[in-house]
Amino acid sequence: MAVDDMEQNATEGLGEAVMTLDRGGLADLLIGDRDWLLTKLEDMEVIVVRQAFCPQRPLRSFAERLDAMLHGLLAPARAPTPEDYLIVGEPKVSALAEYLQNSRVWESDHVMGRAPGGVSIMAIPGDGSIAAPTEFACTASAWDGLTPTEQRDLRALRVLHGFWHDRLYHEREPRHEALIQWMARQSAELPLVQPLYAGRHGLLVDDTAIQVAGMEFTESEAFLAGLRNWATQPAYVYRHIWQPGDLVIWNSASVLYRELPRPENPMWKMAQSRR
Repeated sequence: MAVDDMEQNATEGLGEAVMTLDRGGLADLLIGDRDWLLTKLEDMEVIVVRQAFCPQRPLRSFAERLDAMLHGLLAPARAPTPEDYLIVGEPKVSALAEYLQNSRVWESDHVMGRAPGGVSIMAIPGDGSIAAPTEFACTASAWDGLTPTEQRDLRALRVLHGFWHDRLYHEREPRHEALIQWMARQSAELPLVQPLYAGRHGLLVDDTAIQVAGMEFTESEAFLAGLRNWATQPAYVYRHIWQPGDLVIWNSASVLYRELPRPENPMWKMAQSRR
């Protein structure tokens, strides 16, 4: 099946935000033109290839070419550090096990330039590996659901983001030394509204968002929580139930994601690595 012949599968509640392909479109997808893919990701936000069984070498080459964030078991392996997410939920193995137990908040690869190419990828090998269900909130679709007046007001806002704010979702009373270490990580003030490749807009309201610039703190907290609630309501969320060999590609500038716990291991979290 040629790239131009791909048929989209409209997911209930999301209209055209998600496109599902069969394995016949994989080769064309992996060698496809980067501009075409970014445009397609803007239109669809999430592309799912069922039972792709994507080999590691082509997948990594694909991620490298797109400057993409690669998640999952097929991501390049590296030795974990305390700041990595390559940690299982076993207290005897990792001091972050308790942190991982509750790490089901909305994340974005776009913050701090983790996926500067605007693309994120996750794949599951076809060897019987199991992944927790993953939810994707399509914020460009949420943006389209706002009124013109609401869109105008949001365009002017900027938000301070920081790694340490993400960590406080999971550990409300950290050791002082740990807090100082977290706060030493990069922070950045970013536009709330993210212009996308072909003209649409996404909302950057993940869990690293600290405060809207120029807004009183409690007002900002309530505002960001309300906007995140809008962008992650069921009408704009796609829940992916993984099957062996699945490949999912999403627009990191407009899609928030979060994992749901596996019943048999609620502390499991996807490994993630940048190339």
